[in-house]
Amino acid sequence: MTQEEQIRLYRLMEKLNWFFHQEMHYLNGDIAKQTARECYPEIREFTYDILWNDLSKEIQEQLMNEESSLSELL
Repeated sequence: MTQEEQIRLYRLMEKLNWFFHQEMHYLNGDIAKQTARECYPEIREFTYDILWNDLSKEIQEQLMNEESSLSELL
């Protein structure tokens, strides 16, 4: 992960911490929608692109197997 990506991740985590720290934030529909619109694109990119690509193939396979097991339970 590049330093720029680390800074982006830090800022994303700050926003999410702010959002979840106070119950009044996530119970407010307007704030929840705004936070979701702002944060989801970053969450998606970090989850499926940046962090995923930093993992070794072995860890990727392990995670995919865990996801398959979880979906079977659901």
